[in-house]
Amino acid sequence: MKTEELIIELIMQDLRFFQISLKIRPIRELDFCRFEMLELILKVWGKSEEIDYFDIGDRYMEYMKEVKFLPFSYYGDLLKPLAISCYKGLVSRVRELEENPSIKYGEAGGYNRMER
Repeated sequence: MKTEELIIELIMQDLRFFQISLKIRPIRELDFCRFEMLELILKVWGKSEEIDYFDIGDRYMEYMKEVKFLPFSYYGDLLKPLAISCYKGLVSRVRELEENPSIKYGEAGGYNRMER
């Protein structure tokens, strides 16, 4: 499986989990933050050392919120187009961060979570 396919599959499974969670109980977007999944996606992508999950979190959650408007999908097959769109949105955000490192999380205030 190619890296792109794996990331899209991870996103799709996260969308599916969120959709199931919404069926079980009402949940606010802020209550459901998937930073662990973002960390995993960045590791698979090979970007975990240069990009913080806070840098892509807002973009990721934009797509997570869209799952509320899709029909329920037991196997997640209806979520694939959204997962692909999310992947493309993340690619765009990563490219933006690579071209402008000064906009990365904490750079303006002198705090950078990536300094370990």
